[in-house]
Amino acid sequence: MNPELLRRVQLLAHLSEDELSRLALAFHSRAFPAGSVMFQEGDPGDRFSILLSGEIEIIKALGTPEERRLALMGPGDFLGEMSLLEEGGLRSASARALGEVVWAEITPEQFKIMLQGHPDLSLRFLREMDRRLRRSEADTIRDLQGKNQALTQAYLDLQHAQAALVEKEKLEHELEIAHLIQASLLPEQISSPPGWQFTAHWQPARSVSGDFYDILAYPDGQFGVLIADVSGKGVPAALMMAVTCSVLRAVASSGVSPGVLLERVNALLCPQMPRSMFVTCLYGLLDPGRGIFRFANAGHNLPVQINRDGVQELRATGMPLGLLPGMTYAENEAHLLPGSGLLLYTDGIVEAHNPRGEIFGFPYLRACLREVNRQAGVVPHLLFRLAEFTGPSWEQEDDITFLSLVCSAEALETV
Repeated sequence: MNPELLRRVQLLAHLSEDELSRLALAFHSRAFPAGSVMFQEGDPGDRFSILLSGEIEIIKALGTPEERRLALMGPGDFLGEMSLLEEGGLRSASARALGEVVWAEITPEQFKIMLQGHPDLSLRFLREMDRRLRRSEADTIRDLQGKNQALTQAYLDLQHAQAALVEKEKLEHELEIAHLIQASLLPEQISSPPGWQFTAHWQPARSVSGDFYDILAYPDGQFGVLIADVSGKGVPAALMMAVTCSVLRAVASSGVSPGVLLERVNALLCPQMPRSMFVTCLYGLLDPGRGIFRFANAGHNLPVQINRDGVQELRATGMPLGLLPGMTYAENEAHLLPGSGLLLYTDGIVEAHNPRGEIFGFPYLRACLREVNRQAGVVPHLLFRLAEFTGPSWEQEDDITFLSLVCSAEALETV
């Protein structure tokens, strides 16, 4: 190759014309296209090379997630001497061309002859090797420090994650206990009078619920029927559900009319109710022998009477409980004939959405109730229609509670 190309290399610039000419006979130039890998880590060290033009990057762990650049080399830099100085030496890193690269290379035998003929080159190589080893050592220490910091942070993150997991498990356990306690506030079983079928369904959207219901059997043969929904969700609603349930049961009796009961409960709840919370509630007295249901409504969903010829809403006006003191509640009366029924419900069903974003709504609820077979049961039919409407991937957003009272054809014949 042209000796003038070697003279541009600082390592060889001090050599005489004759020495450069002799070296030029031993060196051979070689070109590499951009992006090519000239050698890989672990390859046998079979060449000493001097970069004549272009740039190459020296890379550790090429092609792995741990890949990192050790150095950037340009014209005049040399490489491969360390692997040649060790018998059977292997490349300690990989080299990749950043652009088109040309270098000059000699074989291991020619490299040894060059060192023997020019002892001063050995000293230059040793100095360069010392510089590179120091740089490599510094890079390794810096890399280890970075990994140590990353491991320390990962350990701290793991500790925090474990602590959060423990807290989550504790919270889930506490919510499970809260669910069991709350479920115990509801009737364990519902006893229906002769000729009647009382059915209830309670389905919280979360571990705990703001919905509740009750059926109270009084000594005079009447039944107190109530359903309520505390505003909001989660633990706050569940706590107010327990308070409201206790207050309602304490005030309720067959001698207290539905309107008066709601007035008294409202007066007791107003001082205890957190701001922005309230309770909707419907309470009624059922005389099963005469089929008369007398009720009052504190802002709850209207009860639905199911007759053989259709369905109709039963209206009575009143503000939700716990909002304003001094409220009064109007009463209404419904006559349940043989073969008819009554549905009380919370808004979880009518506000349910299907995958297309459509709402279940009251019109569809009415349609479902028109087709119901009261012998098969109102609640099972509604649950079937709800599952059919929402689909298997439905995520329940609100609590769902039903309470149905169905009068058989024979219920009133003995009265």
